[in-house]
Amino acid sequence: MSDSTERAPSLVADRYRLDERIGSGPMGEVWRGYDTRADWVVAVKVLGARVAGAATREVLRQHAQAVARVIHPNVAMVLDVGEHEGAPFLVMEFLTGLSLGEELAARGPLGIVEVCDLIGQAAAGLDAAHRAGVVHGQVGPDSFRSAGSGVLKVVGFGMDDRVPPSSRYVAPERVAGQEATASGDLYALGCVCYELLCGRPPFGDAADDDGGPGSGGGEAEPAPPSAFRAEVPAELDRLVLAMIAEEPAKRPASGEAIRRALAGIARPRAHPAAPAMPVTGASLRDGGLPPNEQGATEVFQTVGQSGGPRAGDTAVYQAGELEPGPGSNRKLLLQLGAAVAIIAVVTVVMVIWAGSRKEEPVAVPTPTVAPSTFTPPTETETPIETPTSDLSPGLVATLVPEPTSLQETAAPKATLGDAIPRGGWGKWLSEFDQALMSQQAMGGINPEVAGKAREKIRKAARKFAEGKVDPGIDQIAHVYHDLERAQQKGDMERSGPAADVLRDWRLPGT
Repeated sequence: MSDSTERAPSLVADRYRLDERIGSGPMGEVWRGYDTRADWVVAVKVLGARVAGAATREVLRQHAQAVARVIHPNVAMVLDVGEHEGAPFLVMEFLTGLSLGEELAARGPLGIVEVCDLIGQAAAGLDAAHRAGVVHGQVGPDSFRSAGSGVLKVVGFGMDDRVPPSSRYVAPERVAGQEATASGDLYALGCVCYELLCGRPPFGDAADDDGGPGSGGGEAEPAPPSAFRAEVPAELDRLVLAMIAEEPAKRPASGEAIRRALAGIARPRAHPAAPAMPVTGASLRDGGLPPNEQGATEVFQTVGQSGGPRAGDTAVYQAGELEPGPGSNRKLLLQLGAAVAIIAVVTVVMVIWAGSRKEEPVAVPTPTVAPSTFTPPTETETPIETPTSDLSPGLVATLVPEPTSLQETAAPKATLGDAIPRGGWGKWLSEFDQALMSQQAMGGINPEVAGKAREKIRKAARKFAEGKVDPGIDQIAHVYHDLERAQQKGDMERSGPAADVLRDWRLPGT
């Protein structure tokens, strides 16, 4: 491929049409392209001729393949990897939203909760890459871009070990000549978080790209974000300062630790009276969670307490707060049974009393009980017999049989192969993968089963990227069969995000 940025091949690998250049750098160009086989819009990163040396091409090819193995909802999916005219290229999902840099330029500093959410998603994506052995190396505000659904994804993984032109987001050890590391990515993410909160970088001023502890252009210790924005909570101050610590050992150990800390900061405390634990690099390295962090879902003890749930929060209440006794319906039926029993006793007493006076028994009308309104409408109502003195404790159970299971009534949306999911196979597979992760986070699937299913989804994505639709559907069929077998064995719940996918999209012939 020519080194000129003005010319580009009309068709890469006889498949990907390059329609518009949307980015360029020393390593090559990024294009909005069109996959002529799969019939959808993609992003194509084509590396330039200046890196076309044989040894360099092999390193870049291996790096591209490593990036392609990172499958996570917060990482832009790589659909294809190859070479065109001796230059490596990557094909990725095309994201239509703005980058964090564009959001900052358009809106200025963002809301605190919004920053916690966005940086938390970015941290989750970087953590997935780091666990796969992939370091970004060039993290900045434009390294994170929103999909049409609003999900933030990591993009633009660095394809070489050179220090980026702007050192504003580069860790000091990288500037000193060390190679890119996961800790350096988290340092850069901390700088991005600081800038989203304050509208300025932590070192130097917004106009100085060379400010930073590594370059000697900024303060020795950055001011906490609250110095520029008073409403920033102390926990967030401590977390951001830990992320941009000059020494890597003082930074959080992983993106997951950062995500959890941010989730705890953004949500209200379950117990406002409890003392707050400081959020520090040491506590995050040790796996400790901030005081708010109760897992993925906040737990509130009572409704309306100080610091209670906000609109949109998911709350889990104690069983005693929602279920008084055995349940409102059952309680009503127990009361009904007790009333019937009392009436029966009164009737028997009156009959005995009348007999003791050697008179004809007084006729007492037998009370009738209206059919219970709690009986399911599809069942035939069972009339209640006139009670006798020999009452059985099981009387209530005969009044309203409780349902033992939920009946599936929703019809599948479509059949794979007969219809292409909206947004294309790549988007659908990404959503399927995310559903499996959510199901696992809920404890609704054996982690080993989920891991194998996600690996097969990754293989299916490769098939579709190569235009092999039928083999791709066959690979999905293997995933379906594995998950259905897991449901039968009790290794997967029959409800949950992944189970919904199985119901919504059926396999051909089923």
